[in-house]
Amino acid sequence: MTLAASVPSEFQNLAKWVIFTITYIGIAIGGFPKLVIDRVGVALLGAIAMLAVQGISIRQAASPEIISYETILLLFGLMIFSAQLRVAGFYAIAGRFLTRLTDRPKLLLAGLIAISAFLSALLANDIVCLAFTPLLCDALLSARRNPLPYLLALATSSNIGSAATIIGNPQNMHIGAHAGLNFGHFALIMLPPVLVGLVLNFLGVVWLFGKKLGEECAICPPAPSETKSHEGETLIPSSLPLQTGDDAPDWWLIGKTLALLVILVGVFLFANGEARAIAALAGAGVLLLSHRAKAAKLYQFVDWNLLLLFLGLFVVNGAVKPLVADAFERVRAAGLNVENPLTLSSVTLVLSNLVSNVPAVLLLQTPLDAAPAEHRQQLWYLLALVSTWAGNLTLVGSIANLIVAESAAAFGVKVGLKDYCKLGVPLTIVTVAIGVAWMLWVM
Repeated sequence: MTLAASVPSEFQNLAKWVIFTITYIGIAIGGFPKLVIDRVGVALLGAIAMLAVQGISIRQAASPEIISYETILLLFGLMIFSAQLRVAGFYAIAGRFLTRLTDRPKLLLAGLIAISAFLSALLANDIVCLAFTPLLCDALLSARRNPLPYLLALATSSNIGSAATIIGNPQNMHIGAHAGLNFGHFALIMLPPVLVGLVLNFLGVVWLFGKKLGEECAICPPAPSETKSHEGETLIPSSLPLQTGDDAPDWWLIGKTLALLVILVGVFLFANGEARAIAALAGAGVLLLSHRAKAAKLYQFVDWNLLLLFLGLFVVNGAVKPLVADAFERVRAAGLNVENPLTLSSVTLVLSNLVSNVPAVLLLQTPLDAAPAEHRQQLWYLLALVSTWAGNLTLVGSIANLIVAESAAAFGVKVGLKDYCKLGVPLTIVTVAIGVAWMLWVM
């Protein structure tokens, strides 16, 4: 006999709501007091609880209607590309190129914003922040410059730039796969507001720090190279290990990986849905065949935590999908219609900062699936843009922000909530307003 075989449906629905609510509360606060569990564990426990109360069967939970295998496989494939570039030393090269400009602060800031945004549009923004933060801290502390403005620019520009494509961040990958969005059209629509956002980001950092960008930092902690080598672990909220960038770059691997990435983007321009995931996997397969970088090392740089978070949330949301759809119908009847672009943008901005952008997107996809076909594409584009840029509002708004803060802390550099919000709050409000206005005008 199954665990919930004799439980009436109304009690089963109540159990599903309770599990769903507790899961999202746990994700919002990052775990539960006195329990050693993070957001990933909360999502997995929520999925397990749904199975235990028979809110969803194992067969249903594993079905393509519940789990977006295209999203999972696309994420994995692109993570292998990012891993190969890290192992080959590409990020270290880019970081060292930037940090040669420490005596030209505004040029360094502009270059950092441009490069981090560009790389984040093609690869995961989390990877970019994880790779560049140690290099920036080391170089700037050695030059007696304050790393704080550059670290803020790194976090915010990575989030802004990742909105440019449907492969720039995990939530965009899911939206692109789930809604069947065209890669080229998406990038064409998103590029103008992204470029405006990056310019505003540069101006915001310059306005906030002014002449302090080029001043010598009298209270900066010593660079690790001035004391001892930096070998400590940092408590970053990710499964990805740090890379010091001390090894000599493997130019052959870098060239091969970039060439495959260019081919992959070309394929994305003409492929949709499942074909994109297969193309990413095929490219990853070619990289795994390399005799110069062991596959086991590449696996270390795959963010398995993020993949597990997706799987857990897919099951939790799939179990309550009919209930959530009914709840949104009642909310709409009460006068709050998330199919309205302005309402959707506002709800997305709030939800993304309460439960993070990936859970927010998975929750809001239910009412968007039921939206009129003629408006659905505009709503998906808005959801992608706002959920991504909402991450710039506060320090805990995105994993990329937390990676910068925690990685910098290992160098004695504090990226505090107050300092971050001075840039993040106005930048997010202005960029989201511009982005929403652009979408309403162009689509």
